[in-house]
Amino acid sequence: MAIDLSELLGEYWASYARTHQQHLCSAHYRAVRRVLACRTPEMGGRLYRCGGCEKRHYAYHSCNHRSCPRCGSLDQQIWTAKQEARLLPVPYFLITFTIPEELRTLCQQYPAILYNLILRESAAALQDVVATKYHGARCGFTSVLHTWDRKIGHHPHVHIIVPGIAFNAATRQLVHPANDEFLVHFAPLAARFRSRLHSALKLEHPEIYQQLSPKQRHVLSPAKTWNVQLQSAGKGKTALRYLARYVQRSAFGAKRLLGFDSKGNVRLLWTCSTTKRTSVMTLHPHEFIRRWLLHVLPKGFTRIRHYGFLASAARKTRLFIRAKLGEIGEPLPKLPEAKPFICECCGGELTFLREIAPIRLMRGPPRKHLIKS
Repeated sequence: MAIDLSELLGEYWASYARTHQQHLCSAHYRAVRRVLACRTPEMGGRLYRCGGCEKRHYAYHSCNHRSCPRCGSLDQQIWTAKQEARLLPVPYFLITFTIPEELRTLCQQYPAILYNLILRESAAALQDVVATKYHGARCGFTSVLHTWDRKIGHHPHVHIIVPGIAFNAATRQLVHPANDEFLVHFAPLAARFRSRLHSALKLEHPEIYQQLSPKQRHVLSPAKTWNVQLQSAGKGKTALRYLARYVQRSAFGAKRLLGFDSKGNVRLLWTCSTTKRTSVMTLHPHEFIRRWLLHVLPKGFTRIRHYGFLASAARKTRLFIRAKLGEIGEPLPKLPEAKPFICECCGGELTFLREIAPIRLMRGPPRKHLIKS
């Protein structure tokens, strides 16, 4: 029987927090509080009445925390629609910058610093290599930080979706490789990313750099080859929708949490990346909570960033590029339509009565009467 993350946390969080207090931070506690309060009287909400059967319905607000697997669906659809409207009529590519295993513990110790450096330096590495090859031309792209693998383990990496063109602001010309090839090779991207991250740690954060182990210093040296994947992404829409499944949501979807087995372990659905076969793995509740907390980002951290001519401030440049590609103007995004609330008993239309103020420890109606707000 499937369960919600809030149910699991309600039963096991207190014991986990007692035994793992030294590994917890304020962001972890805040994420747990928000998930436990999601769609409960603690969040407040709205009261509706059905025009048919006159039954009252309580719609409690969602927590909208990005680590909550039940939230973010509408935001995800809106983000996807806006990004699809900005797609250019050129081939797209997906670049993945992966952090070596030796540096992942560093990301756990200093998430705000390391994740910011990973996003910043991977973007700068791409711009550097393109500008070097094409005499100052720059590209535009969107970067998304992921911190998990299919088993919700810690695997920080950056996905970059980028159109296969570059723009030289000095000459006002586009660089458009023939045969739908990408602008640069992946090998110099990997080398430049490693070099920039090494320099950033050494110069900007010497206190962290001094703590590096011999293995970590070695992996940052030129003797180590880093992993950067470069693959074609067609017209970009499929890659965008792939990234959209994670940009506003947690490391796992609510449907993957299948409940408990006979021994009290959590049953989690996952798909193997090599065989594509779907399996069920079991984890002790404390281990599941530990893995989930690995992906709680620092408060206010921006995990989706736009660079070059895809940045928000570069709209005029983007429209100029689109015109040179034969398209005038940027299409409006096809935003999802709001679904009307209807009575789950008779299907009648619901009429709004009043707001419900957030009240802690207030007993609300049974969960079967709740609808999403």
